Amino acid sequence: MVMTRLSYASTKNKDMKYAVKIDILDDFFFLETEKRKYIFLDHREFGFFQERNKDKNIEGVLVKGGSRNDFALALIREYSPNSNEIAVPAYFPLDLADFLRERGVTLKITRPYYEGRAVKNSEEINMIESSVKKTHSAFLKIEEILNASEIKAGLIIFKGEALTSEFLKREVEEVLFNKGMLNTEGMIISSGKDAAISHHQGQGKLSANQTIVCDIFPVSKKTGYFADVTRTYIKGKPNKKIMKMYDSVLRAQEAAFRVIKPGIIAKEIHKAVADSIINDGFDVGDTGFTHGTGHGLGLEVHEAPHVNRTSEDVLRPGSVFTIEPGLYYANLGGVRIEDVVFVTNKGYRNLTNFSDRFIIE
Repeated sequence: MVMTRLSYASTKNKDMKYAVKIDILDDFFFLETEKRKYIFLDHREFGFFQERNKDKNIEGVLVKGGSRNDFALALIREYSPNSNEIAVPAYFPLDLADFLRERGVTLKITRPYYEGRAVKNSEEINMIESSVKKTHSAFLKIEEILNASEIKAGLIIFKGEALTSEFLKREVEEVLFNKGMLNTEGMIISSGKDAAISHHQGQGKLSANQTIVCDIFPVSKKTGYFADVTRTYIKGKPNKKIMKMYDSVLRAQEAAFRVIKPGIIAKEIHKAVADSIINDGFDVGDTGFTHGTGHGLGLEVHEAPHVNRTSEDVLRPGSVFTIEPGLYYANLGGVRIEDVVFVTNKGYRNLTNFSDRFIIE
């Protein structure tokens, strides 16, 4: 027997967005039984849901007010009177859980709440690929500006002014907005010592002859699905050590691509990347390659499956995730290259398909 499931949140919570596929800004109850799904909405949202809903298995129920806690107990008794346990997500309100337990309702925390989110269907893959392709425009803008810049006194000069991380971010944000992509999570455009910290967002003037890590992860305003792409540039000429770092990161990414297939355990992909980097004479751990190889991508920029040293996630056709090896040293800066891939029935397909251009003289 399938356990009855009860959640309470708005679609700002991505599980709820995944479940109902419609943006509902206020918290609501969503009850799923073995045969039927019910969404409980008041007058503010009910008509909108009835108009937009395309899932015939979800029945809208008009709510006319009252105590949240009392209502939760009443709907369980009415819509699932024979359930011995109710599955709830980890983010279920604690006070509501206490209230229900005090009245004899057994709740079981379920994590992940929607395991199916880790495997995308063809429609979801198309939406992610569309988001990634629109994000190409951000990198084309960065390359355009770097191409049009010159080097003076170790700085990158664009239209007579020192080029800054903040300026590039504003330019990128405008390009993305015009493509229907929103910068809701921030972005990384970092250089020099900042680039040696993998998630440093970057600040101030960008230096010539040093790496510029550009990690851009916007979300589609229309679909709610994210992109996540990283490229590393140098305006000028890299020294031999930086060039070796870049080549090693490229090789590590190719090592990951070679082992991706249905049924592989995610940590094996990470091992292939780490082994490649070690074979090139670089470090893995507290310096050098300091993070996981990748993460799932979809309605959230970081979700299952997780591709790291300890992950036991098994990749299946439809798994969508990033491959983003990097190297970071305080005296050299950072290098990271990130593509989005999905697992096919026989291997994988790269959804990014954007050049790995590094040097812009």
